[in-house]
Amino acid sequence: MALLSLILPVFALIMIGLVARHGKLLEISTFRGLMDIVFFLSMPSLLFSSIVQGPAADLVGVASVYFVGCLTVFALGIVFGKLLKFPLARSAMLGLNASYGNTVLMGVPIIVAALGQEALPPLLAIVAFHSAILLPLAGVLVDMGHSGPRRPLDILTSTVTSTLKNPVIMSILIAFAWRALALPYPAPLKELLHLLGGSAVPMALICLGGSLPAPNAKGLGAETAIAAVLKLVVLPALVWSIGRWAELPTLPLTVAILTAGMPTGANAFLLARRSESLLEISAATVLVTTTLSLLTLYLLLSWLT
Repeated sequence: MALLSLILPVFALIMIGLVARHGKLLEISTFRGLMDIVFFLSMPSLLFSSIVQGPAADLVGVASVYFVGCLTVFALGIVFGKLLKFPLARSAMLGLNASYGNTVLMGVPIIVAALGQEALPPLLAIVAFHSAILLPLAGVLVDMGHSGPRRPLDILTSTVTSTLKNPVIMSILIAFAWRALALPYPAPLKELLHLLGGSAVPMALICLGGSLPAPNAKGLGAETAIAAVLKLVVLPALVWSIGRWAELPTLPLTVAILTAGMPTGANAFLLARRSESLLEISAATVLVTTTLSLLTLYLLLSWLT
């Protein structure tokens, strides 16, 4: 019952956004405005404040374990795509759909509610590199599939540019630097960030629901099923195995496993927008994994907490 009281409010907020969007209670432009507030103000404020005030953690260890698992599953997705005789772009999107999780909009509220504020440093170590590694990697492979190989300098430039434009990633990196330099954290700044960050979690979940696509039978099939199994079952199991082998401490390992069990992130289908077929499959994967994660996250939390 305690776990249900943790998970159900999260999914209720997602459903509020979903119903508001598809029931025409709020326009899509409204959700875009709300998401901008969350993305540029509320969530960076929450994450910065949490890191500056949070306890120390083995950040390199947890990030390494997580991304060995992620990149392995990404490669498995490409292998499955090739076995299904998909072109490179579609295989890369399968790999991304299977490995790119909703680490911020769902990861932060669920993991903090389950494990407490001390879980934030290892979680945010993962978040800091999550989009910076997986999205450029998939983007390059999708571009190669559509237009041929790109020069290494172009790849590096686009990766750095996208990172600098991402306020969530930048807030995390700045906060880690702030903490490392032992800079003061004055009370007025602390209160300002507290006020801004207070709305981050509920608004992020409502906006997530508003961004989910309507069900589309065209995107459902073997490809979506493979991505869902890789994302919700194989990746958490792989991260658990690697973490145990690396003797990762209990809290960082639990954070890494729960993060691995998050559904496919909405940015995956945003990257797929250049192709209608890729968009339909990626959007279906986001919707299916988000729905199934109500059960899989419950099982993971029952096992780990």
